[in-house]
Amino acid sequence: MNENQEVKEKKVAEKLMKQNEHNENQERIISEQVNVEVSHENTQKQRQNEIVAALDNKEQVEQPSKVVNIEKEKNEVKEKESEHNFSENASSLKDIVPDVKSDKKYYHLLNREEQIQMYEETFTHMHVGDIINGTILKITDKEVMIDIGFKSEGSIPLSEFEDSDDLKIGNKIWVYIEQIEDSEGKPLLSKKKADFYRSFDKIEQIYKNGEKVKGVLKRRVKGGMIVDILGLDAFLPGSHVSTKKIPNLDQLIDREYEFKIISIDKQKRNIIISHREVLEEDMRQKRTELFSKLEEGQELIGEVKNITNYGVFIDLGGVDGLLHITDMSWGRIEHPSEMLNIGDKLKVKILDFDKEEKRVSLGLKQLVPHPWKNIEIKYPEGSKVKGKVTNLTNYGAFVELERGVEGLVHISEMSWTKHITHPKHLLKVGDNVEAIVLSVDKERHHISLGMKQIEPDPWLTVHLRHPVGSKITGKIKNITPFGAFIEIEPGIDGLIHISDISWTRRIYHPNEILKIGDEVTAVVLNIDKVLRRISMGIKQLEEDPWQKAENDIPINTEVEGEVVKVINKGLLIRLPNGIEGFAPLSHLNVPGLKDPSDSFNIGEKLQLKVIELDIQNRRLILSARAYFFGRDEKEIKKYIKKHRKTKDKVKSEETDTEKSDEKEQVKNEPENKKSEENKE
Repeated sequence: MNENQEVKEKKVAEKLMKQNEHNENQERIISEQVNVEVSHENTQKQRQNEIVAALDNKEQVEQPSKVVNIEKEKNEVKEKESEHNFSENASSLKDIVPDVKSDKKYYHLLNREEQIQMYEETFTHMHVGDIINGTILKITDKEVMIDIGFKSEGSIPLSEFEDSDDLKIGNKIWVYIEQIEDSEGKPLLSKKKADFYRSFDKIEQIYKNGEKVKGVLKRRVKGGMIVDILGLDAFLPGSHVSTKKIPNLDQLIDREYEFKIISIDKQKRNIIISHREVLEEDMRQKRTELFSKLEEGQELIGEVKNITNYGVFIDLGGVDGLLHITDMSWGRIEHPSEMLNIGDKLKVKILDFDKEEKRVSLGLKQLVPHPWKNIEIKYPEGSKVKGKVTNLTNYGAFVELERGVEGLVHISEMSWTKHITHPKHLLKVGDNVEAIVLSVDKERHHISLGMKQIEPDPWLTVHLRHPVGSKITGKIKNITPFGAFIEIEPGIDGLIHISDISWTRRIYHPNEILKIGDEVTAVVLNIDKVLRRISMGIKQLEEDPWQKAENDIPINTEVEGEVVKVINKGLLIRLPNGIEGFAPLSHLNVPGLKDPSDSFNIGEKLQLKVIELDIQNRRLILSARAYFFGRDEKEIKKYIKKHRKTKDKVKSEETDTEKSDEKEQVKNEPENKKSEENKE
């Protein structure tokens, strides 16, 4: 509410200010008119007094030498009337007496008023503000003397003739009467004002008639430009320079254009013009003419006016048409600027137009034949082609064979040997590639291409280079939970399954033994050409120790083993022959033991006895309790003492540690307090 009230108050204030300005202007104009009329009356009275004085002097000088017969003179006057064909329609005394000055006899027959009127008519009637034609009589260092038909010559400052070709004695010029007579009896004149008012009158007439006027752009000012029109300065706002934005207005200086006058104020000498309205009017005329001649399928020359993401606007000569990006080329383009630039001239085809909406749809690709015509002849199946990569997707790469013709290289057709997860790992947009045409579908506009077909398939002869049973040394390229991939040759990898890494070890993940980049030797176990797989194994390089386990470690055999893993249920033990067995928690021979990690460490050597052996399932159970059964008590106590570490001992150790920490803290408290006091 407050904002609306403020806006209303501002509008009321503006109206009052405009009304005050108008009243002041009216009062000033009336005052000037009154002054002019008073000055004119004074001048007329002064002139009449001068004429009367001149006539009186003339009568005193010319005394009659004899008495004139009045009747005789009257008759002579009548004769004069007949000689000069006097009529009632005579406009002045000059029509009656052609040369009064030379005929003094008839001059005395006139009364005083007629004599004053005749004397006045020998001069041109003039008023302040009149614009009349004068003749240059004399040129001095400061002024120019002008004859305007008055009893005395007028003067104009020489500075008003700058850059003028009229400054020659005898030349006729237009002058403005500023004052009938100055203190010296000379009329005050102005050439600049005469030029201004004469030009302004013409401009005012042009404005009323709605006509165009030519002008030259002189200089740039704040908000626009100054234009010379008929010798006067007119203001051209920046928004009216053109129909489109011009970044540098200075480039237009000294150029001549046509303008429409949109506002004039003679009192303030303001003239506002527009070149944009001229252009818009011309465009409307051209648009009307062009739409009357438009036809579908018509080909026209146009100029690129604007470029957007979805197309190009073409100026057809007063009408803007849209050339959509899909109608620019039969081929693929990401942005219209790839083909065209602003200012380019080109031929386009009229696809459709709407006279009411003033819309025109244009086409560029329609000027050339469809590229898929006779496509099967140009690109037969099995032929070798070249193209440029235009787009990459998850499933393949699009290759442009020519404008409007693209083929797809599926990701599966890129390499015989490489496992490609995305085309970007092998190609990039803009790459030139070679491919083989695999199939052509003219109706669906599909061409299937293959890059790997350029070279022979290495999988067809891999069994000859790497037969089953052969040993291959290579680097680990990748590790997965189910195995590790080893590079056999560039592009061909073999899989070492987790079950083929070791005969004896329990492996939960391949990275427990193998690392990427490790160089290992493995045996080729199987080759599948159809699925393109090669199975390999590391454990096959050695003999399986489980085959001899029944002889080497029968049941009740006492063995020494190394702890390789500690779990809640027991220990994993590795024997010297590489076979790994399991020692359950209940067979570790430590009374009250609940967590093996409290009593046993990885890498520790233990004496155990084989209590179970399953060759088929590769299962080996070991026992410390069975080993110590029937042995010396001292040996058993020593073993138990070494491995008996209960939670009570752990808690007592933790309690001792906490007590020692508390003592140190109490000891350091005075020092900490002192340091805090110093800081404060």
